[in-house]
Amino acid sequence: MASIFPKPNHPPHYIEATEVYRVAPNADSQVKLRIASGGAGQSGLIRAFAEGFIKDHMKKPGAAPFAVAWMASDTTMSFNSLALKGVDMSITYHPIAEKTAIQQGIADRREYIWRDHWMLVGPASNPANLSTTGSDSIHDLFIQLFRACIETQNSKSPIRFLSRYDKSAANIKESSLWTAIGQTPWSYPHSSWYHTCVDFPFRALEVTALLGEYSLVDKGTWWSVEPWIREKLTIFKLGGDEEDDPLLNPAHALVSKEADNKEMANAFVNWLISEDGGQEIARTFTKNGVILYSRAPPRKGP
Repeated sequence: MASIFPKPNHPPHYIEATEVYRVAPNADSQVKLRIASGGAGQSGLIRAFAEGFIKDHMKKPGAAPFAVAWMASDTTMSFNSLALKGVDMSITYHPIAEKTAIQQGIADRREYIWRDHWMLVGPASNPANLSTTGSDSIHDLFIQLFRACIETQNSKSPIRFLSRYDKSAANIKESSLWTAIGQTPWSYPHSSWYHTCVDFPFRALEVTALLGEYSLVDKGTWWSVEPWIREKLTIFKLGGDEEDDPLLNPAHALVSKEADNKEMANAFVNWLISEDGGQEIARTFTKNGVILYSRAPPRKGP
């Protein structure tokens, strides 16, 4: 949901594109679709979707070449971009906030398009002695981590947790995990072991590795960063596809109610949910030989 008040008659807010994707020979083709998204853009999935959609669209008789723009944006920024009419659609990871965005009137279509997964990672040396078997629940692991952070906070080698602290989907998810075990380390007085690092996923994970801290990251980011970063870290828990798994990271497409290119945005979403279009890309997209995502659950009803 947007954290700003949407103004229906306000002119669109200009947002600079992070990347622009074209596959037609005409390099001057105009941007006809603007997408706000975070980690999926950094991993290259948005590029794969955009290029696949453009190629499919260009098969139609008389179809004109066009380009797709990606605006790097965390989940909260994506909602605000919709409200500001700065993008035609967004990809976000918070079902309740997405439904609220529709109630707010900043979006009028929402579709489940793929599944990413959260993971708890930390230094390979594992100073908190977290279980590496995967059998402990994520809440048990956060309790163990909390105790280790508290016990070492005044030592020469304190154990710390890195939070992106930026209203991103990652920040919202780790906050929900901390509150689930009765902790709010960002509250006053701020916990010394709670390291706030406001940055996009790749850089945040790099800082986690350099400082030897624990953090929450999505699988897509984990397998898209430089190998040396993963070599310094260990995975302690990885989410699955079950809808009740607290580490499931569901991605939904939201179409702006007042999109400049509404017809194109809806066509793109139709293609994203099609079995031989976006779903095929979602279930086969790889980085470093690893499939990063799962396709969306089978659609219910006609």
